[in-house]
Amino acid sequence: MRITASTPTRIDLAGGTLDLYPLFLFEPRSLTVNAGISLRSHVTLEELPGTKVRIRSQDFDRQVEADSPAQLDPHGELGLLSLAVQHYLPGGGVAVTTRNTAPRGSGLGASSSLLMALSAALCKKAGREISRQEIIRIGSGLEARSLGIPTGLQDYFGAMFGGFQALCFDAEGSHRESLEFSPAFWQELEQAVVVSFTGVSHFSGTSNWNMLKRYIEKEGDTVERMRAIAETAWEMKAALQDQDLAGVARALGREWDNRKGLAEGVTTPEIDAMIAAAAEAGAMASKICGAGGGGCLLTLAPPSARAAVTHALTGAGAQVMDVKLDPQGLTLETDVPSPAHG
Repeated sequence: MRITASTPTRIDLAGGTLDLYPLFLFEPRSLTVNAGISLRSHVTLEELPGTKVRIRSQDFDRQVEADSPAQLDPHGELGLLSLAVQHYLPGGGVAVTTRNTAPRGSGLGASSSLLMALSAALCKKAGREISRQEIIRIGSGLEARSLGIPTGLQDYFGAMFGGFQALCFDAEGSHRESLEFSPAFWQELEQAVVVSFTGVSHFSGTSNWNMLKRYIEKEGDTVERMRAIAETAWEMKAALQDQDLAGVARALGREWDNRKGLAEGVTTPEIDAMIAAAAEAGAMASKICGAGGGGCLLTLAPPSARAAVTHALTGAGAQVMDVKLDPQGLTLETDVPSPAHG
């Protein structure tokens, strides 16, 4: 039996970091708005004899093998993937092949997207019927264990559900609202969205952790900025529901203005130069995806200026990527070989 799974990555439009436990418990108006994009994660499972397990990452060109999942090193290479196999398929007998299409350190939630695809595929192979919400809950625990720090939740929802969504997190759990648009506004958004890679990888876990510590210790104006980001997320949701592209751009710009001051290193002179070049060419707004410090840049450009904005970003050192909005979340397929005919 061969199982394939695929999940999108996401662009965060507003309210990032507010999906981080326990930060969202401190801010009662926490809201995160994101959208799935076509840079997908892919997983293939195939059977191996007995309890053997093999995990291969095509994009990292790394492979680990063991006689059973218990012998995998959760702190070694491909440790997060090893943790998922140990949790969902302790009996082994599986070959795992993974591939991410997002660049490494993209800030698009690629590792979480890959974990969701793998988790769903492993559940299918194990014959476990659990909800997407439960896979998200388990995944957040596995990733926190792997990283050794708290993790945000929005990446998992972007992977599992795709499309545009508003996410609230509180003491009772997670609350997801799908944001639906007319085909015309969806097309307008797709024509406006430009995603580029800055060329600098980043590790969002560290950045988010620094922001959380600054918030708890009330350093500088971190609390005020975080609350402003929460309010901006509500503005973003309202603008999307009103199908108002100019309002979406205003909220995106405010999000970035507040995020830049949350911690040292969220922006860099190189990132500032890219955003300035895009604005000079006619962009409506830009922000770094994820916690900042590098990764991918999200820019909104009117159709009349898209070519000029793309050219300006390239000239400033960014790599503009061919990205579409992705309305589809997890896809899962099972290929059972037909019985041989004698």
